[in-house]
Amino acid sequence: MSQTLEKTPVQEEKKEMLITFNKPYTFEGNSYTEVDLSPIENLTAEDLLEAEDVLAKSGVNAFVPEINFTYLMIVAANATGKPQEFFRKLPAKEGIKVKRAVMGFLNGEE
Repeated sequence: MSQTLEKTPVQEEKKEMLITFNKPYTFEGNSYTEVDLSPIENLTAEDLLEAEDVLAKSGVNAFVPEINFTYLMIVAANATGKPQEFFRKLPAKEGIKVKRAVMGFLNGEE
C-alpha cells in the first residue's frame, strides 16, 4: 500500500524560494545550478530599510520599492550573502525568477 505524502505550506514555500536555473550559471569562477532564497525569511524591517538606502544611493528612484527590480536584487543579495553583482549578472530569465520569488515573498499574505 502506498501513501501520498502531502507537502506542508512551509515545505511548499521553501520549494518556491529555491530557484533552479535552466542551465549552469558561472559567477567568479564558480558554477551554480540554483540559488536558495529561503534565508529571506530571516530578514528584518531594518534590513529592508538598508536595502532602500542602497537603492537610493544608486540613484534609482522607486516610488514602490517592493516592485522595483534593483531593490529586489539588493534584497536577494542581502538575504543570501551573495554579492549584488551575482544577481545583476544572472541571465534575464533567471533574474526574473529571482525577482518574482522575492516580490512574492515581500507582498505575500501572512
